[in-house]
Amino acid sequence: MTLGSAGLPSQCASEPQGGKVDCCRVLQDFDQMARLRTMAAAPSLPLLLLLLLSFTCAPGNGLEGRQHWWNSARNELLEALHVRDNWNVAKNMILFLGDGMGVTANTAARIFKGQKRGRLGEEGYMAWERFPNAALLKTYNVDKQVPDSAGTATAFLCGIKTNYYVIGLDSSVPLGDCKASRNPTARTPSILQWAQEAGKDTGIVTSTRITHATPAATYAAVAHRNWECDSAVVGQDCTDIAHQLVHDEPGRNIKVLLGGGRQTMGVPSDTVDATTCTRNDSRDLTQEWLTQKKSEGYKARYVTTGRELSHVDPDKIDFLMGLFHESHMPYEIDRVPGPSAPPTLKDMTLKALRLLQKSDEGFFLLVEGGRIDHALHDNLPHRAFEETVAMEDAVTAALKEVDLDETLVVVTADHSHVMTMNGYPDRGNDILGWVLENTTTDGLPYTTLMFTNGPGFNYSAVDGKVVRHDPSTVDTRHPDYRFQAAVPTLPIKETHGGEDVALWATGPMSHLFHRTHEQHYVAHAMAYAACIGPSEEDCKLDSRSAGGRNLRYHPTEAPRRRASTRKPSRRTYKPPHGNRKAEAASPSISVVRPDSPKFPTLSPILQQLLSDGELKILTATGPETVNSFSNALDIQELLGRSVTSVHGT
Repeated sequence: MTLGSAGLPSQCASEPQGGKVDCCRVLQDFDQMARLRTMAAAPSLPLLLLLLLSFTCAPGNGLEGRQHWWNSARNELLEALHVRDNWNVAKNMILFLGDGMGVTANTAARIFKGQKRGRLGEEGYMAWERFPNAALLKTYNVDKQVPDSAGTATAFLCGIKTNYYVIGLDSSVPLGDCKASRNPTARTPSILQWAQEAGKDTGIVTSTRITHATPAATYAAVAHRNWECDSAVVGQDCTDIAHQLVHDEPGRNIKVLLGGGRQTMGVPSDTVDATTCTRNDSRDLTQEWLTQKKSEGYKARYVTTGRELSHVDPDKIDFLMGLFHESHMPYEIDRVPGPSAPPTLKDMTLKALRLLQKSDEGFFLLVEGGRIDHALHDNLPHRAFEETVAMEDAVTAALKEVDLDETLVVVTADHSHVMTMNGYPDRGNDILGWVLENTTTDGLPYTTLMFTNGPGFNYSAVDGKVVRHDPSTVDTRHPDYRFQAAVPTLPIKETHGGEDVALWATGPMSHLFHRTHEQHYVAHAMAYAACIGPSEEDCKLDSRSAGGRNLRYHPTEAPRRRASTRKPSRRTYKPPHGNRKAEAASPSISVVRPDSPKFPTLSPILQQLLSDGELKILTATGPETVNSFSNALDIQELLGRSVTSVHGT
């Protein structure tokens, strides 16, 4: 192989650009990276990497060749062998919840993201897919094979599975039974409440109403998820979700509340959303919240636009509430710039983190990408994928903001949907496009994405025969194109799916997520990582065995948890229906810190080339490909500066 003046294979000058995989562009990007000043100490390694990459391009079709797959697998293996469990106590916890982000939705969103950036799409990753630990969660409710978001939220936030449409109560409470819901023994405290009892600050960020099912499970206990305001529980002696948020514990103690839902909170407005309840008591709970905080001596702010949120100084306030729409926040694709525009999920997440990080005891933050679910309920995957990418922006921003040595980050979904990827489309085919297969009996193409039920049902009868819609006659990429469904439903009434959902985790004790778990295990594992709630006493005990040995770390005994330095909690957690038996306590010792990286995601060669600062950012956000980023612009965006500088410039 000969090299041209730029040090690249000579055939790059003649090969056409813009193919399915532009190998010459990849090599040029790495050639530019090789000139980084940080790589000056090892000038031979970039050239070796360039030579290696030059053999990954298969001739003819422009797709990856045999050597590429061999090299990527070996790199992935080396990364896996370098992973070390982090046994620290989690000072902070962040739970990102993609509502309805099942495995199929996640896969399709990954491809969508890559294709938006001009790639094939299949080769990329979502940021959380580069986390070192992953698991599957079983999502069924106690009384339903396929769950709803209220029962699932109660599971992963409160640690107990419950009935369909029930929030914060155990399965002894039937749906809609107000009297049974008032039984205090039926209430199931959430991990947010456990965090508060341990002295931590707490926050909620969501793109849905702040009183919607997922956020409500952190602070409310109701026998029906629709009891968001007083008019929904009229005639019954039960308190609505919005009232519980403002006036009851733990809702009244939440430091950051950002999302939609002004209507259920009683904010006067000329706009009424018919899809949710309106208050009958004429109370504006946002003003009651402000008055309450000020009477208690706190500095509190209530904001209603993205601009107002951006002007909030976290150092000058104690509590923050932001409600940016009467109901759910607008879809990301419908966001209109301007003074009154709502913030993005990323904007809200960063503001929440900067306020919560003031706490010496740490924090718990729930961030929900809630409108993924709503779009899929309407058979609108384009909108769902834009929401998923917006959530990834929030995850990536958070990873840059926190210290993964002391912050547990979990990304998961509450349930899936009935969308499927089907057919045999070519590699890189538009994920929102269609494919023509010669096995169809009607000779019509069909979309890669389809639903088993939903409002996208589109069949007609012609001459006594059932005829389906031809997707090649319309723009299937349009955000409002409803993808075809087999069984008709009303708008926004496509159902959930019942299969397991994925979970990804990084940070202290993230290795506790390691196989197929029941969904309620999430709250218990996070509590154990942070030494709070039902696991507060566990952290005073000698650690359990980590199980097995690591190839590069051979301890004489299992690693032990680093002792928490936080003050004793304000109250001792007692499990429901009696106290647990005390166990003998053993002295704790500091966690063993192996020399190798805890969270490697890059190839070993690039780990040697990048500085510690650059490596931290890249490992936190997760690269696009196994070998590393193939586009210098991606790295530039992550590092916040040019990565194409040459010596002497």
